[in-house]
Amino acid sequence: MSKTRKNELIACLGLIFVTINWGLSFVFIKSSLDVMPPLYMLGIRFTIGGALLALIFIKRLRGSDRQQVIHGIIIGVLLFVAEVFQTYGCKYTTAGKNAFLTTIYVILVPFLHFLVNKVRPRLRYIVAAVVGFTGIGLISLTGQFVVQLGDLLTLISGVIYAFQIIAIARYAEHDDTIVLVIWEFIVTGVLSLVFAPAASGPATSAMFTNGTVGSLIFLILFPTIFGYGLQTVCQKYAPPAPASIIMGMEAVIGAIASYFMLQEIMTPRMITGCVMMVIAMLMVEIDIIGYFYPDEYIENAYVIDYEKLYAEGKRAIIFDIDNTLVMHDHPPNDRSIDLLSRLSGMGFNILFLSNNKEKRVKSFRDGSVPAAMYLHKAGKPGTKGYRLAMEMMGSDTDSTVFIGDQLFTDIWGAKRAGIYNILVKPIDPKEEIQIVLKRKLERIVISSYERNVPNKPCPHMKKELNY
Repeated sequence: MSKTRKNELIACLGLIFVTINWGLSFVFIKSSLDVMPPLYMLGIRFTIGGALLALIFIKRLRGSDRQQVIHGIIIGVLLFVAEVFQTYGCKYTTAGKNAFLTTIYVILVPFLHFLVNKVRPRLRYIVAAVVGFTGIGLISLTGQFVVQLGDLLTLISGVIYAFQIIAIARYAEHDDTIVLVIWEFIVTGVLSLVFAPAASGPATSAMFTNGTVGSLIFLILFPTIFGYGLQTVCQKYAPPAPASIIMGMEAVIGAIASYFMLQEIMTPRMITGCVMMVIAMLMVEIDIIGYFYPDEYIENAYVIDYEKLYAEGKRAIIFDIDNTLVMHDHPPNDRSIDLLSRLSGMGFNILFLSNNKEKRVKSFRDGSVPAAMYLHKAGKPGTKGYRLAMEMMGSDTDSTVFIGDQLFTDIWGAKRAGIYNILVKPIDPKEEIQIVLKRKLERIVISSYERNVPNKPCPHMKKELNY
């Protein structure tokens, strides 16, 4: 395993630890709010957390400039407002509902990104918003279609969290993230303590029971210091998509913990709403269409720079046959025979991988390059055929390239097997009905690829027809 891959794995494990702590925090907050008023809890939690981080990172704090302090204060004010709404929301609703409704920020961030930075949201974000808000309705609306106070406060906190995330994304690009977190905590804590007496009266010794003190220790150390601090470190190494998905699962952890630790009841309607919220979060964070993008998209198999592939260490080529090298069910022609013979002469191992019957695949092999290998009824996009092909050719994923014309069978299978893949346009537009239907779906993916992949890299395409 490479060092980069190890760092990613360790970072993702760290984020799982963070998410578990965040999810459990809903239970500890809920169990203590009957004794300690929300603002006192927030004030103590974040002031002590900020002070401890300041002591640990005192050198970095001293090196911060005025601009970083201002940015930290802005983020702190946003966090203060979000935490106030969330904590009071938790007081008037269940911990499980509070956990799920807070994560509305995952759905809102792409739209706020559009408003602030003029980056247009993708279609899947809009669909995710519809699914997510439907889930919110199932979780929050009563039989009289009224949103309860605690749910409304929690939803407002989620909106504020979304603005906070946008602010962090803007400032963290150039500022020291640890410094931002320290000032964020201090500002949140101080503001909470300033407003606490007006909201709840003076602090009393009755607030500090064994239960609340234990909850505060947990909240300070784990969700606050280790949570926010470790999140900052881990996100330097973890890829954005899995990181966001892992952190978004705090809602699931919170709901499960509240069920087992607080014996909260989840009705079938609420469970359905929670599932829809999870689906919406996944739709926002996972670029499903992007998983089908080819490594390259080239006009046809005859304009590929095979010499460059060979120079880069490729020694084995897996070809699809129909509509990749020749029209569907056509025998080898002069162009395909010339290409395949030349590649064999260069030193490439060649294998034809097809879902077609053996008679078709074997006859194509025998009529073009008898030295080539073949696999029929390969079960694409399953990976078994691709792995067997590499085993037959004595190659591996680093030395193999796949070339085919269908996204959801040829390319998706190669991607799943870890093989570098090149998608080519079908030679003949007239195809069987089942393939025609797949082509319509393929156009959606290809259109997305052409819009979202910068410069549409084609490092192995020659400019003119050579074969």
